[in-house]
Amino acid sequence: MKPELDVPSGQETTGHEWDGIKELNTPVPKAFKWWLGLSIAVCIPMWMLYPAWPYVSDYTKGFLGYSSREKVAELVAEGQSTRDLAFAAFANEDIEALAQDETLEPRFADAIGVLYKDNCAACHGLDLKGQTNFPNLTDDHWLWSGSAEEIEWTLLYGINAGYDDTRYAQMPSFGRDELLEQPDIDDVTEYVLSISGQDHNPDQLENGALVFEENCASCHNDAGIGELENGAPSLVDQAWIYGGSREKILETLEYGRQGVMPGWSDRLSPEEIRMLTLYVQWAADDDPES
Repeated sequence: MKPELDVPSGQETTGHEWDGIKELNTPVPKAFKWWLGLSIAVCIPMWMLYPAWPYVSDYTKGFLGYSSREKVAELVAEGQSTRDLAFAAFANEDIEALAQDETLEPRFADAIGVLYKDNCAACHGLDLKGQTNFPNLTDDHWLWSGSAEEIEWTLLYGINAGYDDTRYAQMPSFGRDELLEQPDIDDVTEYVLSISGQDHNPDQLENGALVFEENCASCHNDAGIGELENGAPSLVDQAWIYGGSREKILETLEYGRQGVMPGWSDRLSPEEIRMLTLYVQWAADDDPES
C-alpha cells in the first residue's frame, strides 16, 4: 500500500495497514528531540570524566579518577571508627572485670541487643529463652558454667564446631550402637524420670540405678547433677534441651545427641564477643525465674 493522506488527521500514512488500521507517519515531537540531544551532550563529558566503559579485564577510569568503591570503603572505615569509639569500654580484654562493671548494662544493653538479634536469636530466640534443641540462656542451668570467662570461650570457639579450642560434648547412642540392651535402656529411662521428679515405674528403678551408675554417672555425676567440666547436663532439674518426657529420654538414649554451637572468633571481633558474653549474663541475672 502506498502512503496516502489520512483525511481525519490531515497527516500522511506510512503505507502500512493491519486489519483496516492505517499507521500515521507522525513525526517525533521536537521537545523529545531536544531532550535526546541534551542527554547525549551531557553523557559524553560524563563518560570522559567518570568510570564508564568496561573492557576485557578493566574499565575506563575517567579523567577525575573517581571510585565509588573507595568512597564506600572510606564511609565504612569512618563508621567503624565511630563504632570503635562508642564501644571503647569493651576493648578491655579482662572479661571478668567487665562483668563487674555495673555501668555497662544500662548504657549498652539496647545496642548489644541488636548484635544478639543479628547473630544469635535464630537459635536462642529473641527473648534468649531458647527453643526445641537450643538451650535457654536466661536460666541458671549452664553446661560449662555461667562465668563470663566460660561464656566467652564458648562464643569464641563453639561446641563441636571444628576449632582447635572448641568444646566437645556427645551423648552416646546406646541403642543404635548396641551399647545397651533395650530392657536396660527402658530401666535407666525410668530412673532418669525418677531423679528428675517425674512419674515413673518404681519396679524398674533398681536395675535402672545400676545401669546409670555403670554407664552414665561418669559424665552426669553419681547423683545425676551433671558436670561442668565436660558439659554433661544435670538430669535432676527441669531444664531439658531436647525434652524430658519419657519418649524424648528414650530417643536420646537410643540415638544420642551431639549439638553444635558455632564459634564466632572468625566472624565477630573480640569486642563484639565480649559484648554478647555480658549480654547473656545480664539476661540470666535479670530473669526473675532464673
